[in-house]
Amino acid sequence: MKLTVVTTTYNQEKYIGQAIDGMLMQKTSFPFQIVISNDSSTDRTGDILKEYEEKYPDKIKIINNEKNLGAMGNFINTLSNIKDTEYVALCDGDDFWTNENKLQKQVDFLDNNKEFNICFHKAKLFYENNEKEESIIPEFEEEVTTIDDLVKSNYIVANSVVYRWKFNDKNLKEIFPEDIAPGDYYIHLLHAQDGKIKMMNEVMSAYRRHEGGMWWSNDAKNKEQFTLEYGRKFLNFYNAADNHMKLPQNAFYEQRKDIIYNIIVTYTKNDKLQELNEVIKSKKDKEIFNSCMKDIVNRNVWFLDYLINKEDEEKRLQKEREENEEIRRRLEQIENSRWWKLRGIIKGKK
Repeated sequence: MKLTVVTTTYNQEKYIGQAIDGMLMQKTSFPFQIVISNDSSTDRTGDILKEYEEKYPDKIKIINNEKNLGAMGNFINTLSNIKDTEYVALCDGDDFWTNENKLQKQVDFLDNNKEFNICFHKAKLFYENNEKEESIIPEFEEEVTTIDDLVKSNYIVANSVVYRWKFNDKNLKEIFPEDIAPGDYYIHLLHAQDGKIKMMNEVMSAYRRHEGGMWWSNDAKNKEQFTLEYGRKFLNFYNAADNHMKLPQNAFYEQRKDIIYNIIVTYTKNDKLQELNEVIKSKKDKEIFNSCMKDIVNRNVWFLDYLINKEDEEKRLQKEREENEEIRRRLEQIENSRWWKLRGIIKGKK
């Protein structure tokens, strides 16, 4: 197969039809297939997918997971089974393509430029509830980048990318753990290790942000919840990338520092001090953790006061535990004494 489009979906009955229509409208000189993995949706997503598969059996293949794997599990499991294809394109079930020649343009470029492993384009970003105005991402105009640029930030929108697929004869699961986020960034980096990145300065897809999506909002009001849910997975991402990829020196240092800073503040505010020891595992993260702690204490008087109050509270609780233990020990001593037993005999107890 020349190209395979990969889509994962869960409870996206409102959007999945528009996503598939954007794929089916593609005009290409080469054959391509569409693989859609339905992660045990509980709404009408499965019914909609069945209708499309029956109508386009030669083009669409539906995978129905018997049990829910979760977003990352579904993503990895689906990609791991993509074999015998030269290129792979991604499109989430809540996004859609807007240009009928998108795939042809990207494949033509990759066919003629073997030193490139990734070709992506600009996308329209819009909020479903019109919370913010539409914008075009990424904002920069540089058309050729490398992994040195990509480790600084993820500027590739997943629904815009086509890869020169590297995993036809490799087991992707061996180097792609499920406890990381974000998954599309990880697969970008795996392909950027040994090939350049091409950006087409043309908007050919739409990226939808809605309340059901992971990246719904980066506003401060959602930052704590986001950190609690995904902070650990981001650190796992950086550590997995270190272990499995050829990366520039000090890759992800600033990103690590930012997420660790947020983890410390957020976990402290939510009384999760014990979990900090579980989150900060690697030697590199521990060094950054110590640096962030000094920075936080210097900038935030409340944080230092909070730690002092928690220390006082812990001492009080420890004292109560010790006093209760002493009382329990003395009662046990009395109950086992011969005088206590004699008292029982006098009272008529055996």
